[in-house]
Amino acid sequence: MSGTANLKETAVKGLIWSAIERIGAQGIQFIFGIIITRILFPADYGLVGMILIFVAIGQTIVDSGFGSALIWKNDLSETDLSTVFYFNITVSLILYFILFFLAPFIAVFYDEPRLINLIRVICLNFLIISFSLIQQVDLQKRVDFKLLAVVNIFGSIIAGIIALIMAFRGLGAWALVMQILVKSFVTSLLLWIFNKWRPVFVFSLSALKQLFSYGSNLLAAGLLYTVFRNLYFNIIGKLFPVTSLGYYTRAVQLHDFPVTTIGQIFNRVVFPVFSTIKDSDERLKNAIRKTLRTMVFITFPVLIGLIAVADELIEVVLTEKWLPASGYFKLFCLAGLFYPFQVLNNEVLKTKGKSNLVLRLEIITKIVLIINILITWRWGITVIIIGQMLSIFLACAIGFFYVFKLIGYTLWEHLRDIFPYLAVSTCMYFALSVISIQINKPLISLIVMSFSGFVFYCVTVWFLKLDEIKEIQVIVKMITLKNPIIK
Repeated sequence: MSGTANLKETAVKGLIWSAIERIGAQGIQFIFGIIITRILFPADYGLVGMILIFVAIGQTIVDSGFGSALIWKNDLSETDLSTVFYFNITVSLILYFILFFLAPFIAVFYDEPRLINLIRVICLNFLIISFSLIQQVDLQKRVDFKLLAVVNIFGSIIAGIIALIMAFRGLGAWALVMQILVKSFVTSLLLWIFNKWRPVFVFSLSALKQLFSYGSNLLAAGLLYTVFRNLYFNIIGKLFPVTSLGYYTRAVQLHDFPVTTIGQIFNRVVFPVFSTIKDSDERLKNAIRKTLRTMVFITFPVLIGLIAVADELIEVVLTEKWLPASGYFKLFCLAGLFYPFQVLNNEVLKTKGKSNLVLRLEIITKIVLIINILITWRWGITVIIIGQMLSIFLACAIGFFYVFKLIGYTLWEHLRDIFPYLAVSTCMYFALSVISIQINKPLISLIVMSFSGFVFYCVTVWFLKLDEIKEIQVIVKMITLKNPIIK
């Protein structure tokens, strides 16, 4: 019993500090992003959107799946950590020089010469993050997100201030590039100052091979996911005007703030926690079910509420020039409802050591994405996004099958766990739609709808006495009485 209690306390502690870190850092970036968006133009975001795929692929290769392998491995040694540390730096150097020399060819492909210097500067991010990856793994392995919270929030503030100054001075896309670089640099520097881990002068090829046997499938899966998630930026940038890509890019970023922030809060905690109970299917299944209910309890009302207020939100926050992004944003929020299932399906496969199934799942869904691209590009960006949604649904369906085979968590149990939160959130949407019709002024409508939606959801779940209300009460008691967090 004490082991279960300690595990729950560790998970709660990790979740709270992970939430502080993600919401704090991403929230600060989001706020600065809104101000910067009001200054810059869609074409500036379009330029950065063209090169995001190279940044994302590079970061995935630098990690090479070793981060997850180190967290998953029980008998971790200093040799393992140091070996991966030196490997990350070596790979980052090779990648940087490759993209440095490829930059002119990429610029020719897009017929956009400004991309040459943008690529050569933004890819310095590979070198910067390679020095902090093991520092972050060390903290995640210990489910210690307090230091990560402090350094990421501070880094987001510094990066946001510098990007804002650059935007005011008319530097356009360079403001967005420097925001990424400064955030990575400040975070890496602070982690080296305040975290105690240091590499030793050792490199073990056998340790690298052992870790790569687990991480290689995750690397391949991560590359597939990253390439295809960012491929749409490149296709839209090639086939449509750069302004259209700017609308698409900003819609993705607006959607990513709530969805990936919530997802990262959980998946960075649940993997190390789940790994401690990976040999007990029943305990793992119970932990998965509780985590899913908690995720949808938060995610569903946020996303469905954002669909309801999308037009008012974009007009008030980003100004009228960004209104064409509203339709894309609504579709992304609808697709985001599947994100909790994707996160937990992958965490189950990783926890059970089935990284080959993670890769297989990515291969199947990416074949569907290729078919989607070949079919939908003729009919415009909206149809392309709808095709993305269908591929996400297929990925979840296959993931459900794998999870059922591994831990016996059935589709019916999934539906039963999420239905109350989906039903209440849907009712909230219709209530907000009625309010939207009654109020013509966007600012007033946004304020009234946001407040009404929050009150409606909270009162309804409290009245229905849903399980997550009890879980939250337990967490609050753990914080206020035992005070395991703020120590």
